Amino acid sequence: MSDGPHRSLPMRRGWKRVAEYADNRAFEPEEIRNAVIPALEQDCRREINPEFLSSLCRTCRDQESSLFKNDALPSLEALRDVAGSGIGRVVLDYAVQTVANGSTGLDIAEKAMTHALTDRAARGARQVEEHYFRKSTKPRAHGVRERIEEAINGADMGSVARGILNVEEKMAAAQPLRRQGLDDGVKL
Repeated sequence: MSDGPHRSLPMRRGWKRVAEYADNRAFEPEEIRNAVIPALEQDCRREINPEFLSSLCRTCRDQESSLFKNDALPSLEALRDVAGSGIGRVVLDYAVQTVANGSTGLDIAEKAMTHALTDRAARGARQVEEHYFRKSTKPRAHGVRERIEEAINGADMGSVARGILNVEEKMAAAQPLRRQGLDDGVKL
């Protein structure tokens, strides 16, 4: 007997936890959300070069004091080599788009990171759903994705983005509580 399709999910441990929580109706959307945020932070730590983040924030700060607001586009394009692939590249693409839409200062980096995190979370939900389609049943796969999307919609991605960018004091992400005994059952 299998413990569930989340065990064979070819994703990082954080996303396996998200899938496990979403598959189990005993977990509330808030608990799934509290698992999604650390999974996203783990993805960022692994895929984004810290040098890129500091360069992005420095470029945004410099642009804020610049007389010519279009000055940020060439500076952002110069970060392509440092951004790498994955989330870093997505953040940079969103930053360029955000500048083109008229944003200035650190607001550029925050909006870009927020969009990139939302994009990554949606991609993670689709990956989990696809895995569940292969390893389980269709209704179960749809249910898991719906619960993950509900958790993503309730998450404050702006706060997570500011934490990753170190724009404000980084809040410690609440680790999902592990149920230890019978008294730790489903919330009433």
